Amino acid sequence: MRTALRAGLTRSDIRWKITSGRWQRPMHGVLVTHSGPITSIQEMWAAIESTGPGAVLGGACAASFDGLRGFDGGPIIVIVDATRHVAPRPGVRIHRSKNLGSDHVHPRKVPPRTRLPRSILDMANWAEDDDDARAALAASVQQRLVTVADLRRAVEGRGPLRRHSLIIDTLSDLDDGAHSVAEILYRNIEKRFGLPSGQRQKQIDAGGRRYLDVWYEPWRIWIEIDGGYHREAQHWWSDLARQNAGVLQDRMILRFPVHTLRSQPEHVAGQVMTALRQRGWDPDL
Repeated sequence: MRTALRAGLTRSDIRWKITSGRWQRPMHGVLVTHSGPITSIQEMWAAIESTGPGAVLGGACAASFDGLRGFDGGPIIVIVDATRHVAPRPGVRIHRSKNLGSDHVHPRKVPPRTRLPRSILDMANWAEDDDDARAALAASVQQRLVTVADLRRAVEGRGPLRRHSLIIDTLSDLDDGAHSVAEILYRNIEKRFGLPSGQRQKQIDAGGRRYLDVWYEPWRIWIEIDGGYHREAQHWWSDLARQNAGVLQDRMILRFPVHTLRSQPEHVAGQVMTALRQRGWDPDL
């Protein structure tokens, strides 16, 4: 709005352009000078401009600009200085923070936003549930956007975190080789029920290069974790072909949907323990 006034338009001119549909006003004080659909990037810019000086994108919004995939569709996240009080805006979630210096906010990138490790930590800290928090941390490392060391340094400089313990534990799991929430859940089952620690993402040659979710080498037992209920046909057949090749190479295969790891861990542990004992594992040794 201020830019239009400085350019010589009157408030009456601006009001006419809006009421005639030539321009749009998605948020207070912000004008979009066309009548077509407003893009998600324009909406984010509108949120920043409307919120005022020092406002930056945070969380998943900021991380998406730095390459994180799979976390679209949430509200626009804007962070302002802790001393400011900002009125609510539709579709925008406002967070206040004391840590908006150059260690936390990139000084040159546009739109202005938090640095990626900080964005990921905020996603985990603000997530709806613990699984979503773990997913944000795991995805950022799996997509090779940050390292576990990057995230640990960000934790040290972030200040109090509601999920501090969960974040630290998840980073330890990721540092040990877990690649996803499912693998983290399975690792927790191993620890809780005294199972041996299996290898993660073991590469094998089974009619081509393939990776096993969890592999117990001494007993040739392969654990496959199914993360989805509906799969594309090609993906589904690829999994079947991989398992068929495994059976032909004398591998025992146990397959669990990820929701079972969460809801029935004792069932999963019992089946894995039975398989291990059948193949010679002695928990007392």
